[in-house]
Amino acid sequence: MSEVLIGRLATGLGQGRHFTRLPWARAQFVAKLGIDPFPGTANVIVDDPDAVPVWVRLKRTPGIRIDNPNGGPHDCDARCYPVSVEGKIEAAIVVPEVDGYPPAQVELIASVELRATLAIEDGDVVKIEIKSAHRRLPS
Repeated sequence: MSEVLIGRLATGLGQGRHFTRLPWARAQFVAKLGIDPFPGTANVIVDDPDAVPVWVRLKRTPGIRIDNPNGGPHDCDARCYPVSVEGKIEAAIVVPEVDGYPPAQVELIASVELRATLAIEDGDVVKIEIKSAHRRLPS
């Protein structure tokens, strides 16, 4: 059985649009994940009681590294996890490695605009299936 995250779509701060367009980040998304990301991310708040422990365990795993070559105050590394959104779209969770990042927030990248492609809006429930490489998470 696959590990699944269930959450609600939410509007973010717009920083994902900038991050996904950075040449070094975009190149690594393509090379390491096979995703040329649509500008921006879709934010999902994981608040389903069954999904919260799955999300906590997933964040403890190393994931696929996105290494920032810069050292500026607005630069960060990230970890990614391949997923499928609603069983239809190949995507990846991006976890920025920054202090104070909201613990229940999931940022999704995909090669298409998730909101438009899935016809979803803020508050809609989103199902995220974690790919086989991360199916059995450590307890």
